[in-house]
Amino acid sequence: MKSKFIIALVFITAFTFSGFGQMGDASAAKIKLKGIYMYQFARGVVWPEEFSKGDLIIGVYGDENVYKQFSNSYTNKLIGSQTIKVKYCSNLSELKNCHILFISASKNGAINQINKNVDEQTLMVSESSNLASSGAIINFIFKDSKLKYELNKTKAEQHHLKVGQNLTKLAYKII
Repeated sequence: MKSKFIIALVFITAFTFSGFGQMGDASAAKIKLKGIYMYQFARGVVWPEEFSKGDLIIGVYGDENVYKQFSNSYTNKLIGSQTIKVKYCSNLSELKNCHILFISASKNGAINQINKNVDEQTLMVSESSNLASSGAIINFIFKDSKLKYELNKTKAEQHHLKVGQNLTKLAYKII
């Protein structure tokens, strides 16, 4: 299973950054790659028992294009016995009840308010430098033209989330 994930990441990364296609195509491919990672995060994190029942909710805060891609690709897929549902959050009051919350770069300035408005067991995923050390549990970064992620394992543990070995091994940086 790990090898399929790695092959998919290599293929999409190679396509995304190969120089072929238009800017819109590259942007769409980056969003798809983030979706693949987010799906793997959902598979590789264990939530507390009370958060492991019902639907698995992925919230997207601040980027409708990311929401549309995630929703089209992952709505109604299963993670264990939980069905994935994707919701768009346009304001802070809508951030509750998410297993995973993707925070777009346009909302990173509000990380302190976001932290106050999410459930303790929410896996926060951002996309800006240094947010893994100051707010999010996982943070997307680009290194050498490749999408990678930082993992704040200490914060994950504080939020009662167990991050699997594969996600830990594949992290660019662990805090």
